[in-house]
Amino acid sequence: MKSEVLQKLARYCAYQERCVWEIQVKMESLAVLPEDQKPYLEWLEENNYLNQERFAKLFVRSKFNQKSWGRNKIKFELKRLQVKDSLIQKALEELLDLPYEATLESMLKDKFQQVKDPNEWSKKQKCYQYAMRKGFEADLISMYMQQLK
Repeated sequence: MKSEVLQKLARYCAYQERCVWEIQVKMESLAVLPEDQKPYLEWLEENNYLNQERFAKLFVRSKFNQKSWGRNKIKFELKRLQVKDSLIQKALEELLDLPYEATLESMLKDKFQQVKDPNEWSKKQKCYQYAMRKGFEADLISMYMQQLK
Protein backbone atom coordinates (compact mmCIF):
# COMPACT_ATOMS: atom_id res chain seq x y z
CA MET A 1 0.00 0.00 0.00
CA LYS A 2 1.23 3.47 -0.83
CA SER A 3 1.12 5.91 2.07
CA GLU A 4 0.47 8.81 -0.33
CA VAL A 5 -2.75 7.13 -1.56
CA LEU A 6 -3.71 6.29 2.03
CA GLN A 7 -3.29 9.92 3.08
CA LYS A 8 -5.51 11.11 0.22
CA LEU A 9 -8.18 8.52 1.05
CA ALA A 10 -8.06 9.34 4.76
CA ARG A 11 -8.43 13.05 4.00
CA TYR A 12 -11.29 12.26 1.60
CA CYS A 13 -13.10 10.30 4.33
CA ALA A 14 -12.34 12.81 7.09
CA TYR A 15 -13.92 15.62 5.08
CA GLN A 16 -17.34 13.92 5.13
CA GLU A 17 -18.84 10.46 5.62
CA ARG A 18 -18.36 8.22 2.60
CA CYS A 19 -19.65 4.86 1.46
CA VAL A 20 -17.52 2.06 0.02
CA TRP A 21 -18.68 2.81 -3.52
CA GLU A 22 -17.50 6.44 -3.28
CA ILE A 23 -14.12 5.27 -1.96
CA GLN A 24 -13.80 2.79 -4.83
CA VAL A 25 -14.54 5.54 -7.35
CA LYS A 26 -11.93 7.73 -5.64
CA MET A 27 -9.36 4.90 -5.72
CA GLU A 28 -9.97 4.48 -9.45
CA SER A 29 -9.25 8.18 -9.93
CA LEU A 30 -6.01 7.64 -7.97
CA ALA A 31 -5.11 4.75 -10.33
CA VAL A 32 -5.52 2.01 -7.72
CA LEU A 33 -6.38 -1.23 -9.50
CA PRO A 34 -9.62 -2.97 -8.40
CA GLU A 35 -7.67 -6.03 -7.20
CA ASP A 36 -5.48 -3.77 -4.99
CA GLN A 37 -8.35 -1.91 -3.30
CA LYS A 38 -9.19 -4.33 -0.47
CA PRO A 39 -6.26 -3.49 1.85
CA TYR A 40 -7.04 0.23 1.56
CA LEU A 41 -10.70 -0.34 2.44
CA GLU A 42 -9.73 -2.55 5.40
CA TRP A 43 -7.28 0.07 6.70
CA LEU A 44 -9.92 2.82 6.41
CA GLU A 45 -12.44 0.69 8.33
CA GLU A 46 -9.93 -0.35 11.03
CA ASN A 47 -8.97 3.27 11.60
CA ASN A 48 -12.61 4.41 11.69
CA TYR A 49 -12.43 6.56 8.58
CA LEU A 50 -14.99 4.35 6.88
CA ASN A 51 -18.11 2.98 8.54
CA GLN A 52 -21.01 1.95 6.31
CA GLU A 53 -23.60 1.93 9.09
CA ARG A 54 -22.58 5.39 10.29
CA PHE A 55 -22.68 6.65 6.68
CA ALA A 56 -26.16 5.22 6.04
CA LYS A 57 -27.64 6.65 9.26
CA LEU A 58 -26.15 10.07 8.62
CA PHE A 59 -27.35 9.96 5.00
CA VAL A 60 -30.92 9.25 6.13
CA ARG A 61 -30.92 12.04 8.70
CA SER A 62 -29.31 14.64 6.47
CA LYS A 63 -31.42 13.98 3.36
CA PHE A 64 -34.59 14.12 5.45
CA ASN A 65 -33.59 17.22 7.43
CA GLN A 66 -32.01 19.20 4.60
CA LYS A 67 -33.97 18.12 1.54
CA SER A 68 -37.20 16.74 3.06
CA TRP A 69 -36.78 13.46 1.24
CA GLY A 70 -39.16 10.63 2.00
CA ARG A 71 -38.38 7.01 2.80
CA ASN A 72 -38.61 5.79 -0.83
CA LYS A 73 -36.19 8.34 -2.30
CA ILE A 74 -33.68 7.83 0.53
CA LYS A 75 -33.85 4.06 0.05
CA PHE A 76 -33.39 4.43 -3.73
CA GLU A 77 -30.35 6.67 -3.32
CA LEU A 78 -28.73 4.36 -0.77
CA LYS A 79 -29.22 1.44 -3.18
CA ARG A 80 -27.67 3.54 -5.94
CA LEU A 81 -24.65 4.04 -3.66
CA GLN A 82 -24.50 0.24 -3.30
CA VAL A 83 -25.24 0.17 0.43
CA LYS A 84 -26.37 -3.27 1.64
CA ASP A 85 -30.12 -3.80 2.15
CA SER A 86 -29.66 -4.78 5.80
CA LEU A 87 -27.85 -1.48 6.49
CA ILE A 88 -30.51 0.46 4.58
CA GLN A 89 -33.26 -1.04 6.76
CA LYS A 90 -31.31 -0.26 9.93
CA ALA A 91 -30.61 3.30 8.78
CA LEU A 92 -34.25 3.96 7.85
CA GLU A 93 -35.12 3.38 11.52
CA GLU A 94 -33.56 6.82 12.09
CA LEU A 95 -36.74 8.28 10.58
CA LEU A 96 -38.70 7.03 13.59
CA ASP A 97 -36.97 9.71 15.71
CA LEU A 98 -37.75 12.47 13.21
CA PRO A 99 -41.00 14.39 12.53
CA TYR A 100 -41.62 12.40 9.33
CA GLU A 101 -45.40 12.74 8.99
CA ALA A 102 -45.46 16.32 10.30
CA THR A 103 -42.92 17.28 7.65
CA LEU A 104 -45.01 15.67 4.92
CA GLU A 105 -48.14 17.42 6.18
CA SER A 106 -46.58 20.90 6.30
CA MET A 107 -44.87 20.35 2.93
CA LEU A 108 -48.24 19.46 1.34
CA LYS A 109 -49.94 22.49 2.92
CA ASP A 110 -47.18 24.82 1.70
CA LYS A 111 -47.27 23.36 -1.81
CA PHE A 112 -51.07 23.60 -1.91
CA GLN A 113 -50.80 27.34 -1.12
CA GLN A 114 -48.10 27.84 -3.77
CA VAL A 115 -49.84 26.09 -6.67
CA LYS A 116 -51.73 28.62 -8.78
CA ASP A 117 -54.54 26.59 -10.27
CA PRO A 118 -58.26 27.38 -9.99
CA ASN A 119 -59.16 23.69 -10.28
CA GLU A 120 -58.85 22.13 -6.81
CA TRP A 121 -58.53 18.59 -8.16
CA SER A 122 -55.56 19.44 -10.41
CA LYS A 123 -54.05 21.50 -7.58
CA LYS A 124 -54.19 18.43 -5.33
CA GLN A 125 -52.74 16.26 -8.13
CA LYS A 126 -49.74 18.57 -8.39
CA CYS A 127 -49.21 18.38 -4.63
CA TYR A 128 -49.52 14.60 -4.69
CA GLN A 129 -46.98 14.27 -7.52
CA TYR A 130 -44.61 16.65 -5.74
CA ALA A 131 -44.69 14.54 -2.57
CA MET A 132 -44.21 11.35 -4.62
CA ARG A 133 -41.12 12.86 -6.29
CA LYS A 134 -39.81 13.69 -2.82
CA GLY A 135 -40.09 9.98 -2.02
CA PHE A 136 -43.00 9.82 0.40
CA GLU A 137 -45.31 6.80 0.47
CA ALA A 138 -48.55 7.00 -1.55
CA ASP A 139 -50.83 5.94 1.33
CA LEU A 140 -49.38 8.58 3.66
CA ILE A 141 -49.69 11.27 1.00
CA SER A 142 -53.31 10.32 0.32
CA MET A 143 -54.11 10.48 4.02
CA TYR A 144 -52.80 14.04 4.34
CA MET A 145 -54.20 15.13 0.96
CA GLN A 146 -57.73 14.63 2.29
CA GLN A 147 -57.07 17.39 4.83
CA LEU A 148 -56.12 19.98 2.22
CA LYS A 149 -58.54 22.81 1.53
